[in-house]
Formats: sequence, structure tokens, C-alpha cells
Amino acid sequence: MSKSDIDELRERWDDLTSFVGENTKEKWWKIIFDSYSTRPFYNLKHLIQMFLLYDQYKDQLKDRYAMAFAVFFKHIDYDPRVSDSAEKSAQKLHEFCQETTLDQENYIADLIIQSGSNCTEAHLGENYGGDDLHFLIDFDFAFLGENEELYKKHSEAIRKEHSHLTDSEYKETRLKLLRLFLQIPNIYATKEFREKYEKQARTNINNEITTLSN
Repeated sequence: MSKSDIDELRERWDDLTSFVGENTKEKWWKIIFDSYSTRPFYNLKHLIQMFLLYDQYKDQLKDRYAMAFAVFFKHIDYDPRVSDSAEKSAQKLHEFCQETTLDQENYIADLIIQSGSNCTEAHLGENYGGDDLHFLIDFDFAFLGENEELYKKHSEAIRKEHSHLTDSEYKETRLKLLRLFLQIPNIYATKEFREKYEKQARTNINNEITTLSN
């Protein structure tokens, strides 16, 4: 990740919040930057990767404007030790909206909260999903279907993100999550992501399970 990547992310925020006063815009950019800068995995690089996917599929989104805010705020308040990070991130969005005239607060907050479960009807059946919620979850989980080398780097970063756990605790928690992924009929909700990433994601997950089990 280069300085130009950060500059582009900042420019994206400035464009998205063109209706917001400069002090408020700057204040919330600092909150976003500081929040994502402190983490090994759900960090600025992950945020940038989500926006690269957003740019690629934005023409298929129902509300690309709201989705851009959802991407920025999805992991703004993330703590692997608690189970209500999505709700806390949505609360941060509400705080931002109280200082601005953004009128899609409820829709964006719902996207953030509902995506926290990482599972919809489209994940459980044969049909594809095409709603903004489906794309938001798929953007977030695209890394699962990347090549083996990148997936390994992501796994190492996720381990660092859970530094509060001992090795044995982490293995138990991680194996439970990975096996749950394999039990879900579809890791990806949308047609585009399922066709592109599903097979490799399952291969990566199986390989990590084997590694952790040894």
C-alpha cells in the first residue's frame, strides 16, 4: 500500500462527502484513518481492496452512493473480542449523520448491521443474490478466494488480529469458523463472486484447516 493509495482513498472520501462542512469532513476522515490504521487485517489495505471491487461492480449496485458509505463504515469499529462490532460501526455512522445532512442513514446502517451476520438466504440456497447487501458481504470476503500465497498472508494477518488468544485458543476458534464456512452451501451470494471465487475459497479453507489440524 503506497501513499498514493491513501491519497486516492482520501480523495474518495472528500468526493463522497462534498455536502459536508470541511471541519466535519476532516474530523471523520481522521476517525476513519485512525480506526483502520491500527489493525493487522481489517485495515486501510482491506478498505482499499473493498473499494477496488466496489469500482468494478458499482454499475450493478442498487444504491452506489449509500454503498460507498457502507464500505467506509463497515469495520470502522472492529474488535475481534466482541460480537457487536457491526452494531458499534452502525452507531458510528449514526454519529456521523447527526453532524451532516445525509438522508440515507437507516439504509446504510441496515447494510452494516445485516452484513455482520455474513449470511443471507442467497448463501443458503441455489439462487444468487443481487442486492447491495449481497455485494457488500462478497466484497468483504473476496480475499477468501484469492490465490494461495495471498490467502496465506491474509491468514497470518488475521492471526495477528487475534493476538489476545493463545495459539490453542486461536486454533479452536479459527477451525470452528472455517468449518462453518464449508457447511454453508455458498460462501458468496452473488453470481459474479460465486463463479469467480467460490472454488478457490473452499480450497483455501480446506488447506488452512489441514494446516491448523496438524
